[in-house]
Amino acid sequence: MNAPTQIQAAHCPYCGNILFQNLKRHKVRGCLTCKRPIVIARSPFGRPRLYRIYSILDVGMAVYALLTIALIAFFLLSGHGVGGFVKGFSIALFIVGSVLCVDGVLALRTARDKTWGRQRRGVAARSVGGGKIAAGVLALFMVFVGVAI
Repeated sequence: MNAPTQIQAAHCPYCGNILFQNLKRHKVRGCLTCKRPIVIARSPFGRPRLYRIYSILDVGMAVYALLTIALIAFFLLSGHGVGGFVKGFSIALFIVGSVLCVDGVLALRTARDKTWGRQRRGVAARSVGGGKIAAGVLALFMVFVGVAI
C-alpha cells in the first residue's frame, strides 16, 4: 500500500551525468562534470510544478533559429532591401559565434563535447572544440563585416 517510490535524479542535458546541486535555489548553474551552463525553468506546457533543465547553449541556438526564420519572413513580406537583411542577419549571427566559442573553449577545458547528439571525449573532443572556436571566430568576424556594410 505505502510502497516506497524511487525519486529520479536530475541529469545534465549535455553530458547526462547526475546533477547534485540544489537546482531550485539557483536558476542558472554549471554542470560539475562538463561545466556547461544549465538553467532550470518551468515547463511551458503541463503541470505548473513541472520543471525542465535546459542547456543555455542549446537555448541560444534555438533562439538563433527562430530569429533567423522571423527575419527571413519579415524581409520576404515587407520587401526591404538586401542591406537591412544583411545587418539583421549579422546581428543574429552574433549568437551563433558566441555559442560556438563558449562551447569550443569548454570542450578544450573539459575534454567533453556533444555535437549533433554524439558525445566525444578526450582528444576527439578537444579537436572538435578547436574547430568550434575557429568557426565561432569566423562567425564573429562575419558579424563585424555585416554591420560595416
